Amino acid sequence: MKSYNHLWHKFISFNNLYNAYLLAKKSKPRSFQISHYFFNYEKELFSLQKALITNTCVLGSYSTFKIYKPKERTIKFVSFKDRVLHHAIQNIIEPIFEKSFIFDSYACRKNKGIHKGLYRLKKIIQSKNPPKYFLKGDVKKYFLSIDQEILKKIISKKITDKKLLDVIFKIIDSDHSEFGEKKGIPIGNLTSQLFSNIYLNELDQYVKNKLKIKYYFRYVDDFIIFADNKKDLHIYKEKIRCFLDKKLKLDLPIDKAKIRLTKTGVDFVGYQIYPDFVRVRSINIKRFKKRTQILVSRYKKRKINYKSLESSINSFFGYLKHGNCYRLKTKLEFMFFSNNKYKN
Repeated sequence: MKSYNHLWHKFISFNNLYNAYLLAKKSKPRSFQISHYFFNYEKELFSLQKALITNTCVLGSYSTFKIYKPKERTIKFVSFKDRVLHHAIQNIIEPIFEKSFIFDSYACRKNKGIHKGLYRLKKIIQSKNPPKYFLKGDVKKYFLSIDQEILKKIISKKITDKKLLDVIFKIIDSDHSEFGEKKGIPIGNLTSQLFSNIYLNELDQYVKNKLKIKYYFRYVDDFIIFADNKKDLHIYKEKIRCFLDKKLKLDLPIDKAKIRLTKTGVDFVGYQIYPDFVRVRSINIKRFKKRTQILVSRYKKRKINYKSLESSINSFFGYLKHGNCYRLKTKLEFMFFSNNKYKN
């Protein structure tokens, strides 16, 4: 395995920090704190550079909020200053780890994503001779269960620059979950997206190189395996469960890892894929209608403008266009856009 050592000077270069600032700026809404950073970005970046060089860089605390759908989760986020640092790290190490990721891992990667995963599965499921069965599994409370020491060891196999590792490890050590002091990475951190892929890439490599499974797909902690033999899938399930438990200290709930016939439909990346068509999840339609009713109410009270309402609706229509749901789309378009019924 190739390792990378001399990365520090590239990491602390003003060019890298400036690019990190531009990426952070692009993805964050305006606030007083961020506006202050914008007007003083050169001073702030030189200050960050100096703190890194002198090993005096101190991470800020996390702010939190909860989301309740599809399930309750605590989202943690850092200050804009720390987000710049996270982008600076990602700029350097993401291309290194990307080379080792398998083709059919679709979460939080450039030129991948939900729709690439959808069309890859669609190609297999809707082929002339699709695999007869599939196994679907997911890791229990994945982000909260990641073992920080194991994660450090995995990263250290490729990144051997001690100074850069010290900064990376500071971020890993900056938070923990209810599972223990050395457990968990924050849901919401930019680096957590990359770290989660690095961690489960160990499973990906095991599945592809040791088990020699041809049809394996992963999105975050959800995975799908296809096979013509049901018995093979039962064997794979047990081997994967043992690997996750012993090597990564993760739990694969056996009762949730189901083996089903492919022709009954495969639920993955927000869609239900059948041999002849693709459906969108009914629960997502219900959530859309409920959310839009709330937005319409806020719009009528002039708490949001029409552009915000329209943007939210169009976002859902972007999701619908990848499924076979012409009637539903037409009905919703009439409901929300007919004669601009909500527009003043």
